[in-house]
Amino acid sequence: MQHFIIDGYNVIHAVPALKKTLLHDAESARELLIHSVGQLTHTKKFRCSIIFDGTVPDHSLKQPAHAPVHVVYSFPFTADGKMKQMIEHSRNRSLLTIITSDREILRFAKNYSCQTHTSTYFHNLLSEANDTVTEKSDVALSKSQIDEWLKIFGEK
Repeated sequence: MQHFIIDGYNVIHAVPALKKTLLHDAESARELLIHSVGQLTHTKKFRCSIIFDGTVPDHSLKQPAHAPVHVVYSFPFTADGKMKQMIEHSRNRSLLTIITSDREILRFAKNYSCQTHTSTYFHNLLSEANDTVTEKSDVALSKSQIDEWLKIFGEK
């Protein structure tokens, strides 16, 4: 199965609405990206790791489940360093798709026979997926996911 490794903040900066959200609420920007990617993984059938620079936010005692999206905080590495490490340790690099606009990482990934796409290309994939989503989704949210969204939008 194809495995996408995504530079989280890089993609956030490529999506105007997420970039705007990031200016005042980094956690919401991350959660919105994770949710959008989760919907895309469901329709396109791939696994995904989103790499964010830094450490797990202090207020979060445990990382919420976002299956099939695996969220990774890169500390003590940069997101770029963590992505390189994941590429190097992969057993089947031909199934990796690296999403970033960092030219150095794109070159690195290509040298390891990974597929690559820019953050802008991935933003277009997310937009296409959002355009095809109907009013009623066939994906049921778990109680913890519902609680997360209620928290994000101030309902809880």
